[in-house]
Amino acid sequence: MSKLEARKAKWGYIFLLPWFAIFCVFYAYPLFYGVYVSFTDFTLGGKNWIGLANYKKIFQDYAFWRSLLAMGTYAILVIPLQMFLPLWMANVLQKHGPKFNTVVKLLTYLPGVTCSVALVLSWKFMLDPNFGIMATILRWCGISGFSIFNSAKTAIPVLSILIVFCNLGSNLIIYTVALNAIPPDFYEAAELDGASRGQQLRKITMPLVRPTIVYVLITATISALQIFVIPKLLTAGGPNYTTSTLLMQVYDTAFSNNQFGYASAIGVILFVLTAIVAVIQFRVTRRENLEY
Repeated sequence: MSKLEARKAKWGYIFLLPWFAIFCVFYAYPLFYGVYVSFTDFTLGGKNWIGLANYKKIFQDYAFWRSLLAMGTYAILVIPLQMFLPLWMANVLQKHGPKFNTVVKLLTYLPGVTCSVALVLSWKFMLDPNFGIMATILRWCGISGFSIFNSAKTAIPVLSILIVFCNLGSNLIIYTVALNAIPPDFYEAAELDGASRGQQLRKITMPLVRPTIVYVLITATISALQIFVIPKLLTAGGPNYTTSTLLMQVYDTAFSNNQFGYASAIGVILFVLTAIVAVIQFRVTRRENLEY
């Protein structure tokens, strides 16, 4: 390395130091300390080293396994919708004028920048089984006393739709940018060759926005494994943990039951599951990209 390159590298490391310090204090240290706490019986009264007892307890915890099942159900419903619904919308909006595009993007992006607590409270009022808008419509149809939150068969799909629409705007903008980067000459040539809209989508749009789809897939998967606010405020995990998630279990175990060690063990398992899924997705998508 020449003296000039060494001087540039030195200043590069100096500029990285503030970010690295923030990463160590607010990310790396809590991560390693949380792993340590997971091997202890940590409460507000103190902590005792208990080894793998917290992890053994997890295998016998009904709430953990029921929350894991519900979290997987959320992921199955939410991830495909977050991937392909905004892509379809962005593709449709390409055929309309800039003013219409701007209005639609603004309306779909508003839930993402609005306070999620306020949105959830509004939805909770509308879906209330006694005096909500949905209850009023059902009474007009001769149905009374029905609540979508009484069963996971109705609660999880509704919660999944609300989760998707909260993140719809950001993914729509990402896909719009990716579609705008495709040269229009490709579509003009395809039309001259007689290609239909569906063929253009499959043969031109999908291959060229493939990296964006991979990015949305990975971020949607990570966010689906960390769902918290909407089910917490709408159902609190009920009935009988059927709409709960592992992140909700971490919160409730720590701050409601004062079992910080056990909550840390659940958090470590959630971190490991998220890391495994992310690594698998990276490897699979990378292999497909190389083959493509």
